[in-house]
Amino acid sequence: MTDRNGRMKGKPSQLTRQLERTVQSIPTWLAIMVAVVFLAALALWAEDDIQIRSFQDLIARETIKAIFAQTQSIAVVVAIILYLKEAPDRRAQKHYEAWRVIDNAAAANVSTSYARRIALQDLHKDSVSLRGLDASGANLARIGLPKADLQEANLERSNLQDADLQAANLSGANLCGANLQQANLRGANLHAANLQEANLRDADLSGANLRETNLQKANLRGAELWRAELWDADLQDADLRWAEFQGVELNGAKLCRTTMPDGTELSQD
Repeated sequence: MTDRNGRMKGKPSQLTRQLERTVQSIPTWLAIMVAVVFLAALALWAEDDIQIRSFQDLIARETIKAIFAQTQSIAVVVAIILYLKEAPDRRAQKHYEAWRVIDNAAAANVSTSYARRIALQDLHKDSVSLRGLDASGANLARIGLPKADLQEANLERSNLQDADLQAANLSGANLCGANLQQANLRGANLHAANLQEANLRDADLSGANLRETNLQKANLRGAELWRAELWDADLQDADLRWAEFQGVELNGAKLCRTTMPDGTELSQD
């Protein structure tokens, strides 16, 4: 897959990580020794005037000279091996710094923090779980966290307008009073999440798991709920006007004083 400029997307990082994992499984001394021996053999093979028939030929002046001529290439290969070997430590340090930025923003009760937004996206990009994240009241509008693990996260009163949370796992998360207007929650897992008084106007909740979810007094005007699962959900006092309700499963849902898509208000469960 390529981007608009014809560059490969996703492949380089996947290949790099696979290479890193392969290198990590090999002892450092062994990897360096194999690389040096291979490059030395390659250098000798490229020299037409050198033939290795005995140990004396191997330690001959011409042989040593040919090998030393490849010192720069050998040094580059060794540097690459050491770089790949240290990759896990660098990644761990990067994650530590990212979490420190997130925790500091939460401790300082800062609502808008560009550094926190980037830190969260970087952690997610590295497949780090964000389970139990505390970002209450945070301004995370337009953040991209598709398929993120946000189970039991505290996002109360946070601003997630236009956020990309497609297929994210928000099971048990606290989103009470959160602004999720026009957010992409297609296929998201919101089982038993708290969305009381949340703003979900024009949000895409197609195929979302909203079983046992608290949606009391939630604003769902114009929301896309096609084939959403709302079994045992609490929709009391929720506003569903103009919402797409086709294929919605409402088994056991509480609908007292709920305003339905056609504007009618239900007066009983």
